[in-house]
Amino acid sequence: MSEPFIASVDEAHDSLTIEWTRTALALPISVRKELSSRLNRVHRYFPEMKPRVKVGITRSYDGLAFQSNEGSAKLMIRVRRTRAAAWRYPTYWTLGHELMHLAQFNARTIPGTERATDIYALARLPPRFIDESPSYLVSSKEPRRKWTVGHARIGHKLALEALKQRSNGLRRYAKWWEDEFQRVIKQKPGSGSA
Repeated sequence: MSEPFIASVDEAHDSLTIEWTRTALALPISVRKELSSRLNRVHRYFPEMKPRVKVGITRSYDGLAFQSNEGSAKLMIRVRRTRAAAWRYPTYWTLGHELMHLAQFNARTIPGTERATDIYALARLPPRFIDESPSYLVSSKEPRRKWTVGHARIGHKLALEALKQRSNGLRRYAKWWEDEFQRVIKQKPGSGSA
């Protein structure tokens, strides 16, 4: 089973073309600029996705991704104003996870389950963009409660290895990642701050 599990990233990758829904257009322009900037920072790690996406706002979920049979893509993300009148944006991890779904729609070699999405997104994103714990992979409370760059580095490295294991025939590569992640963070004192 041979497949590319790491996306080739072109530094000169074109910007994402964003069309805003009516609800998103109601946001201040500075908020849309920040969202656009965040999306453009991470979308280059998902070259299979269409370069054009319609972005809307959801109040129910952190993020949702859709693609029609005709190929038009829609990304719904959660953005809200806090009580302190600041704006709360989705994490880079949430954006990466949802963009991974948009990549999956166009790459039949990438499994479409939520746990697989987490593994592939962990493998593709640099640790600096893995700013919260994976959404669907199981881990202990400590990394979920206080995710760190050290956890991101470990998670990224193990995701790369899990996909190598998958290409060598391991079917339960997500479970392998979960077990290894727990083993490594228990083994390394201070892994949370590494």
